[in-house]
Amino acid sequence: MDISVTQFKATCLGVIDKVQKEKSRVTITRHGKPAAELIPISSSAPGKLFGRSKSTTLILGDLMTTDESWHAED
Repeated sequence: MDISVTQFKATCLGVIDKVQKEKSRVTITRHGKPAAELIPISSSAPGKLFGRSKSTTLILGDLMTTDESWHAED
């Protein structure tokens, strides 16, 4: 559904209720061009923050060393 900024401003609470109930998206336009999109939030609980990329990340070496020797005084 597309709605102009002016229409959205006048019916904001109703539009938000509709998006929430119908799980639909609303594109808000300004001068006929898309300016923003209102989308429903998924009802599922967010996943854990730590460990969520465990299955997609590959560590290729020691993260704490560069394998180069250096001296702080140099």
